[in-house]
Amino acid sequence: MTTEHRITDPVALKALAHPTRRQLLRLLSQLGPSTATRLAQHTGLDPGLVSYHLRELARRGFIEVAEELARDRRERWWRVPATSTSWSTLDFREPDSRTVANTVKAHMVAEEFERLKLFENERDSWGERWQKSATSSESHLHLTPEELGTVAAELSKVLEHWREISRQRMGAHPPADQRSGTAGSDGTGLEHVFVFFHAFPEHP
Repeated sequence: MTTEHRITDPVALKALAHPTRRQLLRLLSQLGPSTATRLAQHTGLDPGLVSYHLRELARRGFIEVAEELARDRRERWWRVPATSTSWSTLDFREPDSRTVANTVKAHMVAEEFERLKLFENERDSWGERWQKSATSSESHLHLTPEELGTVAAELSKVLEHWREISRQRMGAHPPADQRSGTAGSDGTGLEHVFVFFHAFPEHP
């Protein structure tokens, strides 16, 4: 079971206010351990600038150095820790802190739906099997706050099961296989899959 890293420091959370850092964090989650050079190839940014943002993310605990992957003293690999990072706007009570939390949350939600929009625009390029498996769902429920919390916990438990399977699969493909920075099918049929859900109260 993954341990949780709870963010309660507004200075740490502010690191995610920068769009490049959110992009790099997402890429490390998708690609697994990577160097600044490899991430620069994916983002089109200068490797030096990428290195700076990676160091800032590491300073705030969002990523860490994978020292065992370096082949020499100059090479540095970065990875997302085997912990689940989470935070809540309720943890930030001061007005300035709450503004930071609300801003970061708004950016992240907007980016989630941009990724969904991108998939829908490119749906035909994925082929029939992926189009059949990709899904969305909408439900209107009548719940108490406690029941909504239970729904969230149950969904999180299902996702944790598949996160663990995904981590094992990432570990089965050594980073040495990734050093070329190439992408494409490896014959396994595996692809990066993005799952997100929102559940909240609303007035009719």
